[in-house]
Amino acid sequence: MPLLSMHHQHHVGATVFILAGEIDLACAPGLHHFITEARRRPEDHLIFDMAGVTFMDSMGLRVLLDAFVLAERHGAAVHLTALHGSPARLLAITGLDQHFQLHSSTGIALATVAGAAAAAPHLRAPEGGAAETAPDRLPDQGPGPAESG
Repeated sequence: MPLLSMHHQHHVGATVFILAGEIDLACAPGLHHFITEARRRPEDHLIFDMAGVTFMDSMGLRVLLDAFVLAERHGAAVHLTALHGSPARLLAITGLDQHFQLHSSTGIALATVAGAAAAAPHLRAPEGGAAETAPDRLPDQGPGPAESG
């Protein structure tokens, strides 16, 4: 059973999550926790690099939907990049591909986020400034294993 490898990078206005392996019932709680802990600010966009994801079941989809709801509440979006294979089919079959912003690469997603921030600079609080608050948490789904790096 392949493990899910999870890494993140912080960028201005976004957190990028690089995922590889299978997103399923066994690792969904760990991914949920990883996303919650890695986010710096609730208004930051969440970008999921899905190039290395080979499989995703309904629990994996649930984690992405939870992230979507939280991001949308704060005026941000969830971007999925390099989506292919069964994860892409799952999103298309359920119609949920319409809720996420899809991009062919993480670079394009980051450029989209940068363009949105430039178009509405009044929506961004200064980095590290007093306006920064503790990030909201995704609904707790219990502890789970997570790899990070």
